[in-house]
Amino acid sequence: MRSWGTSLARLVAPCLVALCGVFALGCAGDAPDRPWPAELPHNPEDGDHFDGVADPFFEGWYHKVTIPQRNEAFFFIYVGIDPKPNSKYPAEAALYCGRASTLETVYGAYPVGDYLPAKGHQDVQIGAAGRATALRIAGAVEHGAHSCSWDIDLADGVAWPRTMGWLTGLSGLETNWTVGGLTARASGWVEFDGERIDFTDQASYHDHNWGTIFPSEWVWLQANAFSTDGAALAASGGSVPLGKTETRAAMIGLRPGRGAELVTFRTQDGDDIQWQAEKGQWSMVGARSLERITIEASCERDAMFHLLAPTLQGMKPRAWESLQGTITVTLERRSSEAAAWNTVFADTSGSAGVELGD
Repeated sequence: MRSWGTSLARLVAPCLVALCGVFALGCAGDAPDRPWPAELPHNPEDGDHFDGVADPFFEGWYHKVTIPQRNEAFFFIYVGIDPKPNSKYPAEAALYCGRASTLETVYGAYPVGDYLPAKGHQDVQIGAAGRATALRIAGAVEHGAHSCSWDIDLADGVAWPRTMGWLTGLSGLETNWTVGGLTARASGWVEFDGERIDFTDQASYHDHNWGTIFPSEWVWLQANAFSTDGAALAASGGSVPLGKTETRAAMIGLRPGRGAELVTFRTQDGDDIQWQAEKGQWSMVGARSLERITIEASCERDAMFHLLAPTLQGMKPRAWESLQGTITVTLERRSSEAAAWNTVFADTSGSAGVELGD
C-alpha cells in the first residue's frame, strides 16, 4: 500500500505518451534529446486502471532508489487524483519526491489534464514535468525553497505477478496494490536542492496503487538490499471494509535469492498473517501448515517522512515512512505438522522501506 483528467485527455493519452518517446522531456537534465525506450514490458497490472466511473479515484506509481555508499535514498511518486470530470472531489496531477538523508520532500501539483497514463504497461506522464516507465524515470519539480530533478535508467526489474492473487483486477476494492519492480538496478542521477548525485547499478524498487481512497490504517515493508544476492521482499497490510465492519488483511512476497521461486503469503489465500505496528517498529508473521515467515522491522522515529496520501479531501499527511529502515526476514519450513521447523532463509537489510499509515 503506497502513499504517495478529463475524458478527452484519457482518449489522447496513449498518443501523447508515444510522442514523448520521440521528444524527450525538457526536464530530463543534461540529456534532453536522449530517446526513451521504444518498447516497454507488457504488464496490464502496472498500467492505467481508471474505468470512467469510479469517484473518487486515485492512481500512483512509486519508485525508490537506494545508494548505500552515500547513506542516501530517494523516492519518486507520479500521481493522478480524481480524473472523473465534474467530480466533487479535489482533482490534480502530482509529482512527489523525497530525500532520506535530509527528510526534505518536494510536491508539485499540476492540472489533472496533465495526467496521461498508458494502459497495458507502466508509462505515465505528468505533462512536461515528468514521465515514468518500467525502464526509465525522469522529472523535475520545485516548490518553495526546494527542488528536485532526476533521470534514471532501470534494468533487471523483476515483477511480482498478480500481487493480490485472485483479487487482482477485481472491481470495487477500496485500494489495489501491485509490485511492478520487486527488485531492479538503477543508474543515473538525482539533483536535490542543487546537489547532484550520480550513481550506477544501485538497488531500486517500484509499486503501484489505485482505488478510491487509502485504507483507514496500513503498513508497508520493502527491502532488496540483502546480503543474499538477488533477495527481495515486499509486504503490505491494511484494514479492508467488509460491509459495516473492517478486517485486517495482508500480503507478503519474498524472493529468497537470484533465480529463486517467489514465496507468497496472502490473507485472501487462506494464510494466517498477523501484523502489529507503531511508529518506528513493525512485526509481521505469515503462516500455513508447513511454512512460515517472520518479518521484524524498525527505524529511527525521528528519521521518518510524514507523507501525503489520498483522502476524500485530497492529498493529506497520513503516512510515516523511512527509506533507511532495518528489516530482518526469516523463512522456515517443516516436513509435517509434527516436525520441527527448519530455517531456509534468514537475512537482514539496513536499507529498507518501512511505512505506517494512520
